Amino acid sequence: MKLGFKPQQGKITRILFGSDFHGSDVVYRKFISAAFQYQADVLIVGGDVTGKAMVPVIDNGNGKYTSSLFGKDLSAKNSDELEKIKKDISSVGFYPIVISQDEADDLESHPEKMASRFEYEMCERVRSWMQIADEKLTPNHKTLYFMAGNDDLASIDETIAEFPNVHNPDMARFEIEGGYEILGLSAANMTPWCCARDLEEPDLQAKLDQLASLVQKPETAITVLHVPPYNSSLDSCPELDKNLKLVTRGGQVVMKAAGSQSVNNFLEKVQPLLSLHGHIHESPGHIHIGRTLAINAGSEYAEAILKAAIINLENGKVKGHMMISG
Repeated sequence: MKLGFKPQQGKITRILFGSDFHGSDVVYRKFISAAFQYQADVLIVGGDVTGKAMVPVIDNGNGKYTSSLFGKDLSAKNSDELEKIKKDISSVGFYPIVISQDEADDLESHPEKMASRFEYEMCERVRSWMQIADEKLTPNHKTLYFMAGNDDLASIDETIAEFPNVHNPDMARFEIEGGYEILGLSAANMTPWCCARDLEEPDLQAKLDQLASLVQKPETAITVLHVPPYNSSLDSCPELDKNLKLVTRGGQVVMKAAGSQSVNNFLEKVQPLLSLHGHIHESPGHIHIGRTLAINAGSEYAEAILKAAIINLENGKVKGHMMISG
């Protein structure tokens, strides 16, 4: 299809969108299953795909293993019990690493080794997800668009690129089934954690201006912008103090807007058909900015709950959408 292509009349394109899986193996597998349950044509993952910690599972010899998760002691006396421990750790987005006590002490004593092993585990988890997509989606003519987020290292992009049937929309444009185009941006405005892809607003605006130049037909464009627009109800999260502690007032947690004004500027200027967001877990929902429908799917990855959105597109319009959770 060339510039000026028209949506296919009468053709419904169904999108399944989720974001901020943060390494949760269970959430990703639920996402893949949901594509079949809801008969989605296109799957989109909007960023923050890696987990936040490794959890050592200590090999004590004689087939016995010990670990700890959220303060609860775990033990295994055989391979089946070991696999259950690993699955429990993976389900909440962490990375189980089976090592001896000496190896654990060595990692603890050498931060560079710890960082290298952590990056390896993150890439391996994403690689396993891409293999699942190849095995389950490709033969059934379902396409996965999989993008990193501000939490994710550059090596995640390299891992995605190993799989030609999975497409990364970060600062790129693809044409998708039904006569639509998809473009994305993984970066976010600055957060208190100074994550890998956090940018100051002027730098984020420059990226978005570059992305805008790639849009060919905004009225049928889908943008996947990891961070939501500022003060939009899609970006409300707990306020933190300088020590990263929750701010409370009158016994209630104080909420604040944490989205990006640069995203507002982009959406107001470009006016894509649909804009998909993540980043702020606590604010699932949808709003309209001009003709643009903006959706934040939200996230409850730590509880192994899939939060996602189903969106139907027909004749160049959004014909309906539904938030799902489970």
